[in-house]
Amino acid sequence: MNRGDAAARPWHGATMLMLALLVALLAVVVAMFVLRRCTGRLASLATLLAGAIMVLWLAEVGLLPGTQGPLTAYRPLVPGLDR
Repeated sequence: MNRGDAAARPWHGATMLMLALLVALLAVVVAMFVLRRCTGRLASLATLLAGAIMVLWLAEVGLLPGTQGPLTAYRPLVPGLDR
């Protein structure tokens, strides 16, 4: 079945994971304001979730090493590190 160029991009696992992490981050931030207990632990959890969201987003955009992104052709070669 050929959908052509105008077809919408299908949802995949990374998008669903991003949505789940965003909902979890929102729930943790709301819990921090509502409960006002264990704020340090909840802040640590929120930081962990935000870091996971950032890494997932950077991988989707192609800005992490090893991903095929917009900067792939422009990255300088580092002798001894690039194989």
